[in-house]
Amino acid sequence: MFRSSDPAETEAYLSRQYADVTVHASPDARTEVVRHTADRFSVEDVRIGCEMSFTADPLDAVCVVVLHTGTIAVRESGLPDEVFGPGEVFLHTAGHRPFTGAVSGARYTAALLHPDLLADTLQACDKTARRPVLFTDRRPATAGAGRQLAATVAFLRDSVLAPPPRPRPPIIDMTCGQLLAAAVLSAFPYTTPGARPAAAPGDATLQRAIAFIEANAHLDITLADIAASIPVSPRAVQYAFARHAGTTPLAYLRGVRLARVHEELASAMPGQSTVTETAARWGFAHPGRFAAAYREAYGTSPSRTLAARPSRTTLPGPATAVPAPTAIVPVGAEAEAGEAGGAGGAGTAGRGPGRPPVTHVVRERCLVLTLWSPPDPDRRSRLVQHVRSLLDEHRPDCVVVELPPAAATASAVATVLTLHRHCTARQVPLAVAAGRSETRRLIRAVQPTVPVLAEVPEALEQAREAARG
Repeated sequence: MFRSSDPAETEAYLSRQYADVTVHASPDARTEVVRHTADRFSVEDVRIGCEMSFTADPLDAVCVVVLHTGTIAVRESGLPDEVFGPGEVFLHTAGHRPFTGAVSGARYTAALLHPDLLADTLQACDKTARRPVLFTDRRPATAGAGRQLAATVAFLRDSVLAPPPRPRPPIIDMTCGQLLAAAVLSAFPYTTPGARPAAAPGDATLQRAIAFIEANAHLDITLADIAASIPVSPRAVQYAFARHAGTTPLAYLRGVRLARVHEELASAMPGQSTVTETAARWGFAHPGRFAAAYREAYGTSPSRTLAARPSRTTLPGPATAVPAPTAIVPVGAEAEAGEAGGAGGAGTAGRGPGRPPVTHVVRERCLVLTLWSPPDPDRRSRLVQHVRSLLDEHRPDCVVVELPPAAATASAVATVLTLHRHCTARQVPLAVAAGRSETRRLIRAVQPTVPVLAEVPEALEQAREAARG
């Protein structure tokens, strides 16, 4: 076990155990590492109780992380730059390139595998596979594969690698190493040298799937129905959501249905409907589970939303419930309607009670977005779609994203990085105004090309200067 509050000692320890590492942290940065080692792999519990950034040489090991608390940002050539939060499972490094990142108050479990262990395990099943295994994404292809990998890592740590009363037979280490390697290969997309690259589903697959879900959320649709509407394989749909939206197709479907219930409850006339009837109409058969999911999404109970409907009515005339179509709608003009942005320079996305998740205003051809609360992964793609519609509507010269302290989480940072990719594709400069210094450090660690300032006026000036240049 290693324990220290001295950054220099931590840097020396990490460099001895893994690869040459340069650490930048506060003087009293407390670090704890508990290692459980075996032949060609290890599982380690790590606690870093501070803000720490690092630069590391190639590790010569594939490192997978199960993050329990805090945030971790990581950047490595050949893999997407990402920021991860509590509960996420991700590929920290593929092991053969230098990498950089930042850690904020994190507690996590890391599994490290020698690259030969992965290649040997793969070749045991596929004799034609070549070395080495080359991973193409940091996130698991499906949520289920990520959970299975996390459970495998926990089992090896707690039931196999914990100090036994006597030495383990070599066959145990060999078999458990193969189990861990198989779980990693099952979780993350990969290729091998000379392999024919599969057609990677991208935004087109995701958007057609979203359009189909939005149009048919009232029906008992399945993953197979969503895939057939595009058409692609179910796994391609799962990968598109995992890669581009950070969620699963069915989780997104549940979010759409929750939003439809919320809209009906918020606009229902007195005596028109009940919470139970409205929830059942949108596929929620278990009242208790529905109420818990609704409270998590909207911060209040569905019955309170229904009771408060008169005070929230802002448009004249009677409110109407959302109509429920009677048949599956093909992906087309109706399915692609999406969410409308405000005309005339200001608007909101999201219709939950209280302050909306995002507001926008156009200042001298610069679109300023304020993210008031962090979007959960299930709703992140809808927010990104809303911003893309704003870009189409206003065609700004530049974009500024404001992150007040309450919104500065790993999910918000991930959203900003996604928006940056969309703006870069449109050649529209983007700058960030973040009220928390640790948020600015996280963004800079993951994507140094994004200008990150403390205040909106500074970010506006930076974005306008980039647009002029």
